[in-house]
Amino acid sequence: MSKKVISFLLSICLLISATSTVFGGNSYSFEKIDDDYAVLIGKVTTISKDRIKLSKISDELWSDVVAGRRSDYRYIQDSTNKDSFIFDTTNFEENAFHDGDVIKAYFFNNSTSKMSDDGEEIPRKLLMYQPHGKKITIEDKVKFLEKMQILKGYEDGALHLERNITRGEFTALVMKMYYNYTCNHFTGAYNNDGEIIFPFQDVPKEHWARKYIEIAHWKNVISGKNENTFSPNESITIKDCVTVLIKACADRDTKKQGLSVAVNKLGGYPEGYLKIARENQLITNQFPDKIATREEVVELLYNAYNHEPKFTYTYQVRKPVIYLYPEKETKVNVKVSFDGAFTFTYPEYNKGWTVTAKTDGTLVSGTTEYPYLFWEGEVRNYTPVFDEGFLVGKKETISFLEEKLSLLGLNAKERADFITYWGPQLMKNDFNMIKFDTKEYASKVSLNIEPSPDSLIRVFMVYKAANGNESVKEQILNKGERKGFVAVEWGGTTDES
Repeated sequence: MSKKVISFLLSICLLISATSTVFGGNSYSFEKIDDDYAVLIGKVTTISKDRIKLSKISDELWSDVVAGRRSDYRYIQDSTNKDSFIFDTTNFEENAFHDGDVIKAYFFNNSTSKMSDDGEEIPRKLLMYQPHGKKITIEDKVKFLEKMQILKGYEDGALHLERNITRGEFTALVMKMYYNYTCNHFTGAYNNDGEIIFPFQDVPKEHWARKYIEIAHWKNVISGKNENTFSPNESITIKDCVTVLIKACADRDTKKQGLSVAVNKLGGYPEGYLKIARENQLITNQFPDKIATREEVVELLYNAYNHEPKFTYTYQVRKPVIYLYPEKETKVNVKVSFDGAFTFTYPEYNKGWTVTAKTDGTLVSGTTEYPYLFWEGEVRNYTPVFDEGFLVGKKETISFLEEKLSLLGLNAKERADFITYWGPQLMKNDFNMIKFDTKEYASKVSLNIEPSPDSLIRVFMVYKAANGNESVKEQILNKGERKGFVAVEWGGTTDES
């Protein structure tokens, strides 16, 4: 969980009080809230009435998914072997912990150990804990969210979980979870003329949730009931809770693009978002059009904090072909590795290709000759980002490809093969945004050739339809060199794959 989320945990009660409500306000990987907020499972040893030591049981439990990567807390920046942590348990009952208890501990994880003047490690503050393996009830989840200062009751002390939550309340809650730093420093989204970009006329400046709704609109997390109406006081449905939450977690361009692809593949709104939520165990079988109760939102928020989903999105990689030009006739083994699955190969890929490569590029497998090795597949977690590239009109498409492919190192035959495959598809659009995304592609798809070529040229193009008015930073391409034993691979995809 990030610092901005922790700030939310500490400040959400102020928002709750102001609104007099319980609340303050093929596929895709939903990231749990993470960063400096850590969750570890270990064994308890009591030290004193307000101190415990949490010790490692296994490597698997002694780690946490943080910011999309697995962080192993055995090692920290001072290189100390970290097989245990000391926690301050002042906020818990004196007899809450016993030697040998196995618990899930929630705490702030600092990158280095802090020591007192006498050399003792300063305990980390234990935010919350749960007995490991215990069946979690709705009462436990409420207690967890209360302890984390997310939930607070009415003046009568009750949470009234049976009551509904409004669109404004849920939007504010999610914005504070994912964009708390922005919420604390936000002064408005302005256009080039200095005018605030905010279309919802039913959310005046004095509305308690205006800032959060404005940020959510700016971040493309929410949609209005129509062009200029948001209806902040209207109850929100399960499907819209799920949609807002999943959109909010996609806070980077690559995530947003991957989410868009996944949702479209899974049926669009709302079905795509609901499938992602179910696969990630955020929801079960709730009726999508049902008005969300506070109890159902407790379930959703608890799951967002505690699940570590491994659901991923895929991109279709189209026609990567591999040419081999040894300096003398050579037996060559070629292997392609990626997270995903082949959808077609030719010749058949049997744990790799083994062929006899001739100097003119002819490849022999058995008694059959091939001009190149061909494959297509679904590659997980590859997402092109058009941060640079070229805006190309229909009439310039062929000359553009001839020029750029020649610069990248493709010979006349390879350019002709590329253009006869991709040219007709590009020409369906009046304009295309084109990027040679080889570096990112190569980070997802490895190519191993034995014996190793002297020159390896890989070209991977991605494109999307454009209207001709877009502006993009022009991509700088490096010249491809062909020396000695040359291997060439080209392929591509579209953002609609």
